[in-house]
Amino acid sequence: MASSTKAEGRVLLPSSINPTRYDIKLTPDFENYTFTGHTAIEVTTTNDIASNEIIMHSKELCYKSASYIVKDGDGTIHKADEIRVNFKATTVSFVFTDKLPASATLVSV
Repeated sequence: MASSTKAEGRVLLPSSINPTRYDIKLTPDFENYTFTGHTAIEVTTTNDIASNEIIMHSKELCYKSASYIVKDGDGTIHKADEIRVNFKATTVSFVFTDKLPASATLVSV
């Protein structure tokens, strides 16, 4: 099966953003059948990225915050200006002020 056929109808990260490591922490609430969580995803971007937005798959999740930290940077946290959840498309968009850097850790809660 060709990769283009395999990807049809699926929500995928753009080819200019590549996740390299995931750190996911979940705390279940068994009484309410919910959970809270914290994710840190290390990503690299290609030189041709011209976006200040990351769109990723997200089904039935709510977000309190999103930010990124530049890898090998000064530790400055760049908070998302906007978090847009599209329930119909099952996606979330994290919109930042500046264009995304070449290497960063994306953090969401």
